Amino acid sequence: MRTKGTLFNQRLAAVVTGLRFDELIVIADAGLPVPPGVETLDLALTHGKPSVADVLAVLVDELVIHEVIVAEETGRINPTVTAAVEQLTQPAGITVRAIPHDDIEVLIRRAKLVVQTGETTPYGNVVLAGGLDFFKLGIAD
Repeated sequence: MRTKGTLFNQRLAAVVTGLRFDELIVIADAGLPVPPGVETLDLALTHGKPSVADVLAVLVDELVIHEVIVAEETGRINPTVTAAVEQLTQPAGITVRAIPHDDIEVLIRRAKLVVQTGETTPYGNVVLAGGLDFFKLGIAD
């Protein structure tokens, strides 16, 4: 569920607007192989631009996120992405789950969209699972 409406990229805004509970958007590094049939939005401009952190910051602000999923290897090998995920999710109270990288590659197959960035650090992929704000919807008190 989209919350604010500050995205300029028309395709990304459309996917964010239509994201339902537990549907996935993947923020990918430049090297992630995307399976055939999975829509990819290539935002890469140059080495490192935009970074996974840049895109994650916008989407955390735009989306209601049920959870963020990263590879277990990210915590050991990619301190930059790990720090960005922690810094952006903790204040928002978003759960972060680490799973084996092979399982990330399986999740990608059911992604609504893979957003390819210019990130060139290893294990720089972040999976966002859509959530619902039950309070804004009037379903909870």
